[in-house]
Amino acid sequence: MPTFKTSIIYNVLILSLSFGLTLPAVSADFATTQALAEQDEADAQYALGFKYYMSKGVKQDYAKAFEWYLKAANQGNVEAQNNLGELYNQGKGVEQDSAKAFEWYLKAAEQGDAKGQFNVGALCYKGEGFKQNDNKAREWYLKSASQVNTGAKNNLQLLNLNRENRPQNQAKTIEWYQKAARQGNADAQFKLGVLYHEGDGVTQDYSKAVEWLTKAANQGQAKAQYVLGAMHYFGRGVEQDYSKTREWWQQSAEQGYDEAQYNLGVMYSHGEGIAQSHSKAFEWYQKAAKQGQVDAQNNLGVMYENGSGIAKDYAKAFMWYQKSAAQGLSESQYNLAWMFENGYGVKQDYKQAFNWYLKAAKQGDTMAAYVIGTMYNYGRGVAQDKSQANIWLNKACGNGVQMQCDQ
Repeated sequence: MPTFKTSIIYNVLILSLSFGLTLPAVSADFATTQALAEQDEADAQYALGFKYYMSKGVKQDYAKAFEWYLKAANQGNVEAQNNLGELYNQGKGVEQDSAKAFEWYLKAAEQGDAKGQFNVGALCYKGEGFKQNDNKAREWYLKSASQVNTGAKNNLQLLNLNRENRPQNQAKTIEWYQKAARQGNADAQFKLGVLYHEGDGVTQDYSKAVEWLTKAANQGQAKAQYVLGAMHYFGRGVEQDYSKTREWWQQSAEQGYDEAQYNLGVMYSHGEGIAQSHSKAFEWYQKAAKQGQVDAQNNLGVMYENGSGIAKDYAKAFMWYQKSAAQGLSESQYNLAWMFENGYGVKQDYKQAFNWYLKAAKQGDTMAAYVIGTMYNYGRGVAQDKSQANIWLNKACGNGVQMQCDQ
């Protein structure tokens, strides 16, 4: 029974303070994706929705994005559920509805999706679509943070500060940021820009966010440069412009900011806003990975395994997957399991393969759940157990994995 690996992760995160779309890992052409989507393949439906959202190979159409996300989400595709929540949250392609946004974020969150968990926490914190509840926000942020979501960790820290007097302290904090920002303090300009981006204590205003972030970025504030690049990427408060994204991420990355280094690597991998270059992608992933950036570590593993931008080296692929998997990234846990199962870069070990697939499956990785089912079915790496096999295969089939689901 063949197993499949996840490909390079393509996540562009607007720091840790924002809602975010989940981006597809596989970049097939539009016609191929559409054909698969029309055959009711959930992953393709999700990818097609993303193409309509981001105008990749087709004219941007939020209503179409909503339509295809909904099809995938109703099949249990966790990424589509999160992105459907984002469309409801922003009122793109559908009437704005915080309650519906919460509903779909929650579906993703309950399947173990870190972004969904983060977004549920954010809505609980803001009191949008759900009664304001710091304790619930903390609960969901904690679940997300346990999956290496830096944003959730940062927001947990914020929640733990002056819990009882948050409104009063927040007002004073904003007042201080505004005063310091007007006096030219780059860090205050950055933080004020993020508050306007989030609508946290102020009316959400992407244009004002861009204004303050630009002031900070022009002073060399690396995080502001990174967030500003992401706003150009998504077209928030500015026209979507990949070349501007690359310019700001380049400046941030050259200052050593690991998230910018990682995402700059992604742009080189996919040739967005810049000529495609796997060697340049490798260079930036490596810089980020050495700082512990978990997605970059996984992507280095993928590049070493495939010989993309660097000579093929299974041992180094295994090493980087291991580093990333140890930090809790489900994609790397799956990839590490695949290496153990097939004896690439390490001695073949079905028991270790089973253990790592299980870790990934418990985080909601549907392909890992499918493989766990097959391993129980054939007694590979674990005692044969047809009952457990059925449980895991049903989980996988219920979440969009179609292989042998009808058998």
